[in-house]
Amino acid sequence: MKPKVTRIGHVGLTVRDIDRTIAFYSTYLGMRLTEKFEYEEVRLGHGVAVQAGAFIRCDTTHHELSIFKMRKEVLPDDAPAAPRYAYGLHHLAFELSSPEDLKGLYVRMRDGGIEIVNCRKGGPGNQPRFYARDPDGNLLEFYWGIDHIGWDGASRPYDPIEEIDILEFDFDAYVETRQRDADEARKTLRSGVNA
Repeated sequence: MKPKVTRIGHVGLTVRDIDRTIAFYSTYLGMRLTEKFEYEEVRLGHGVAVQAGAFIRCDTTHHELSIFKMRKEVLPDDAPAAPRYAYGLHHLAFELSSPEDLKGLYVRMRDGGIEIVNCRKGGPGNQPRFYARDPDGNLLEFYWGIDHIGWDGASRPYDPIEEIDILEFDFDAYVETRQRDADEARKTLRSGVNA
């Protein structure tokens, strides 16, 4: 039997200021600090390059996000920031439980002076979403209502990508349209099976 992963476990980020990053993810996303760890003289594993780490979570899992401060001899404080476009991590995405939570987070971040990149819908996954940047410039996606893959293993057609005003977006109409499209697709599948 071929092994397969059960879910993505966590993401690790290198940051300039651990406390500033913990504060950002706690304040805006409600994530909680599980623990901070100083590698001090430990020069094994991560400790070869990492001076300290913080581990934060969304739920009861020990951590979904690892935040690392590198040793100065490996990455000095005055090292240039990661470029906006480069090979490596593109973005982190966070799912919210309702359209109200998505809009509320958008307002809180906007009003808190966080850089909002844009808001949009459509494209693969078809979820309404907005993008912002964390204190180290990492691109973050916040979404609600991502499509799920059906029993046939296929994704359904999606709307073209377009920018939206997340605060004016009609989430109810969006859900109704998706449901109507899904119902039509089921009818087509059933009629094809019965033919």
